[in-house]
Amino acid sequence: MIPVPIGDLDPAARFAMVSWTLAPRPIAWVTSLSPDGTRNLAPFSFFTVASTDPLVLMIAVEPRDDGGRKDTLANVVATGEFVVHIAPEHLVAEVARSAEDTDPSFDELADLALATADAEVVRPPVIDGCLAAFECTLLETRQPGRETLVFGTVVAAHAADHLLAPDGRIRSAAVRPLGRIGSVFLTSRQIDSRGARRPVAHSRP
Repeated sequence: MIPVPIGDLDPAARFAMVSWTLAPRPIAWVTSLSPDGTRNLAPFSFFTVASTDPLVLMIAVEPRDDGGRKDTLANVVATGEFVVHIAPEHLVAEVARSAEDTDPSFDELADLALATADAEVVRPPVIDGCLAAFECTLLETRQPGRETLVFGTVVAAHAADHLLAPDGRIRSAAVRPLGRIGSVFLTSRQIDSRGARRPVAHSRP
């Protein structure tokens, strides 16, 4: 392997290196509410499970171009609540569009005509038709660098009917989650009963 001088790379080059190699990245499609009740929806592909006992999820939120907080981070810090959704492949266009930079008063859920339901524990809504949804309360935030890491404790979970087997386990063959490699959205499709998968790429709209 060839050594890469990370210290000599500019931030864009470092981002490109990790976004194309630490992949595919799962996507957290996050709903939140501002203190006045304005709904917000945004996707984050720097996202992972931080702990399983207790169940804690983590998303990394980069700042706006002007250095200010993005709406999701501002809302979560102010209210302490958010919902992480796992979007299905047929909503790829909606996921991409919800990533656009908009005014804090803009309601992405209404703009995309996405149906929602009340969450069980938190105030932000749950989007209908997703593969799964995890209601979270804010555990803590950390800022090791440019991005702010948001850690949320899962207080309630939802799964699509077709994903659940009679014993309550997930039917892995039925899962078609969106992921990302670089700037390309993709899905992971089951091709045999043993769990082998092949990626199916989607160009960003």
